[in-house]
Amino acid sequence: MGNDNHIFNELQQTLRGMRGNLRMLETSVPVEKQAEYFKYSEKVRENSQNETVEKQMEILHSDEASIEEMKYAMTFLAISGDVKAYRVLENYSKDPKSELLSDWTKMSLLHAQITLDSELSDEKQVFISTGLGGKGNKMRFYAFFKSENLQPFSDYQRNLIEKEIPFCIRRHQGEVEDIQVEDNYFSVVFLIELNVDIKTMLLNAVSECNEYGNFIQTSFSVTNVKKFGRGDIERELRKSL
Repeated sequence: MGNDNHIFNELQQTLRGMRGNLRMLETSVPVEKQAEYFKYSEKVRENSQNETVEKQMEILHSDEASIEEMKYAMTFLAISGDVKAYRVLENYSKDPKSELLSDWTKMSLLHAQITLDSELSDEKQVFISTGLGGKGNKMRFYAFFKSENLQPFSDYQRNLIEKEIPFCIRRHQGEVEDIQVEDNYFSVVFLIELNVDIKTMLLNAVSECNEYGNFIQTSFSVTNVKKFGRGDIERELRKSL
């Protein structure tokens, strides 16, 4: 994971030096959409002097509001620091029609919570932005591993992977959300605390499996941006040809 590991180590050091409550999005939102939201929210903050919480709550509940009006309303309510605005966003996020702007709804609700907590307490709220999100004080990661020489896994090897990889992650107080073992590669989605050395943890997990035949490559990919799609997987497999 090379450069990714270096970046993550820098992130860990930075967070250790920060004081305040860490907040992260618990569901997956593309980082591009997160950046778009926060850029938009700054524009709303600069140009919202004549707006009111009540008016934007009405717009959010209106069946005739445009997409742009809905985005503006959610963003305005998120930065208002108003308890009623937060409750409205919270209730709206449970409404089926919020799926029309699902990512925006998730971002505005988290932003509202951060804003409100900052208003009501003296503690700084630190937002960590990742594509895969997290839960509590744990960040979500996707890891991709290949078999040695791209040889198909045997049934025994598949069973060993499904047992040992999650065990090693749980040993570091991590949570495995999903593990998929395919013909000659496998992937894991897991949550882990920010103070854990991910590279060492996963290398140890691979080493545990490789004691029974060296059938997993020791080079692997880890990201907190997105899960690999078919194109990403094919590119990774071609690197070993």
